Amino acid sequence: MPYRGISWAAEVLRRLKGVDFPVTKDVLKEKLQGLYWKGIPIEKLLDEIEVNEFHTPAEVLHYLAEAARKLEQKGEVTGKGRVGISWAAEVLRRLKGTDFPVKKEELKEKLKGLYWRGIPIEVLLDRIEKDEFETPAELLHYLAEAARKLEEKGFVAEASA
Repeated sequence: MPYRGISWAAEVLRRLKGVDFPVTKDVLKEKLQGLYWKGIPIEKLLDEIEVNEFHTPAEVLHYLAEAARKLEQKGEVTGKGRVGISWAAEVLRRLKGTDFPVKKEELKEKLKGLYWRGIPIEVLLDRIEKDEFETPAELLHYLAEAARKLEEKGFVAEASA
């Protein structure tokens, strides 16, 4: 499960290094911005937590894990996140009715809130040098290439972890 095991917790702890405790939820949101758990922004997990002040890094991890568990129980998080065909299908679903060619900025708006293995689609689009895409197939190809390059650099948790 990506962004849940030791690597996810280690990244939280890495980002909290040097932070003076106790710490507020707002400070945590700032320090953990851009970190995702199963495609869910950490900020959303923090919003699920009723406590506003945390006394230790271990307490932060505990509350984040509890918030993640609650989201899973509510059905807001799937076991594997959006990967593979279901991820591509969601891109195509959101682009239904879009006239191609389409500009990158319009794509960012239409695909906002969609993630590939915890990475916002906007980040993938920013890594693509093209500003316009002729077809949905061309877009999927470039997104897959950008994702592959990030994976090779170790920016993506393993889907089967």
